[in-house]
Amino acid sequence: MIVLPNTPPTPKPWNPTSSVLSPGLLAARASLDSLPSTHADSVRYVVKLEDYLEGIFSLLAASLSNTILLDYATKSLLLDLCKMIPWNNVCHKKKRDLNLLKSSPTVEWCLATEIQTTVVAASFMYSQLGAALINELIELDEMAQSKETDEKWKLVANFYKKALSLANFGAEFTGLCLTSVLLDPQLFILLDKIANVGIQMSILCKFSWANRNSFNEQDTFLSKNNGVLCRVAIWILDEVKACQNIVRELESLPGDLLDLNYTDWSQYLAVFVKYASAYAGLFLSIEYYQKDKMGQAIGLINFSLLSLQSKNLSEIKPKKSKVLARVKSKIAGKRNESYISSLQSITSLKIDKSVFQELSGVVLKDLTLLFDQLVQCHLKYTKENNNLNFDEVVDWQDIHSDSKWPFGSKIPVSDVAVYAPKVLAPAPSNGVNPNFTGRGSYF
Repeated sequence: MIVLPNTPPTPKPWNPTSSVLSPGLLAARASLDSLPSTHADSVRYVVKLEDYLEGIFSLLAASLSNTILLDYATKSLLLDLCKMIPWNNVCHKKKRDLNLLKSSPTVEWCLATEIQTTVVAASFMYSQLGAALINELIELDEMAQSKETDEKWKLVANFYKKALSLANFGAEFTGLCLTSVLLDPQLFILLDKIANVGIQMSILCKFSWANRNSFNEQDTFLSKNNGVLCRVAIWILDEVKACQNIVRELESLPGDLLDLNYTDWSQYLAVFVKYASAYAGLFLSIEYYQKDKMGQAIGLINFSLLSLQSKNLSEIKPKKSKVLARVKSKIAGKRNESYISSLQSITSLKIDKSVFQELSGVVLKDLTLLFDQLVQCHLKYTKENNNLNFDEVVDWQDIHSDSKWPFGSKIPVSDVAVYAPKVLAPAPSNGVNPNFTGRGSYF
């Protein structure tokens, strides 16, 4: 459930230089100038975003006879709206390089760019809705899953699927626009990955939530497919690293395209890498625990705790002096060993929260719950091993470099509906959706 800082972009007051948009569309746009503060308001906000997008395409349809997206893209490129960037957290690459993010550079903002930015904002909002709903569900302490709770978990996946369909539409639309002053196409690849990670992350959060409730009430783990869940976490880890690469390219590549405000994105994703690593270690440790391989289970828990909490040896940057590097590595190793040996049930997660401001802070709750669960597992495993098993605990450094980690793989999901504005969507022949299969699957 990636919620990047400074997202989504929001419209800001502007002075259109043309009368392309109708008064109704201008009013709809003006109602989107501030982000919502509650889940219910967020749902209404994203609906208004989609209505605004539908209104733009209806406006274009009035002067077009074909229902081909290429015609709409071509027409929208010819309609200039203003000579500024009328959205918050959107900037020009050249101005960004000169640290003029807050300035209002002169650009030819056309209707195509307005469509792009609206799609980006809507996709971000749907991903944030999914994350916010996960945040609500993981606080529930009910063991028996109610029907209402069940439906909410399904809704999480649906939010992410909507974000994914919008990202795919944005990528298709952008590919048809042959001009330079547009949003960077790689943004839509990033949105695609964020939505896919969100779907898989919701699966991990759901099983972690069920395990946590079962552990608190019965001192047992509910999940039996922990090897599969570990593979999902590793797949997420790989995807987040791919997101890091995309963000680095977005930040560094020059050009005439438009950018979003990437401030703190890299730092946020660096924490998310630790988050996914910790989940991989947790589920694999539960699998080893259920197989009575206590030494492996404890080593994995220690690895997960250190993934979240401290600097691993592999993260120490090389220095010119090899002796100094070895000393720093040794000190870091001793610090980590001391941390593991001093864990208590009241130990709390210490993490830099500066990149988790406003909406991006939604992940902090599950991070904290995950850390608490790791501490409880560490105490439980260690107590049982010291009194019953007497297994040799695998060193966390060996866990980190072990080549026996499984390959990542995601859990298959049902098809994602293709997004299309109503003026481009074919009307059903009999009013019945042929793909309707009842209440549907979780994912």
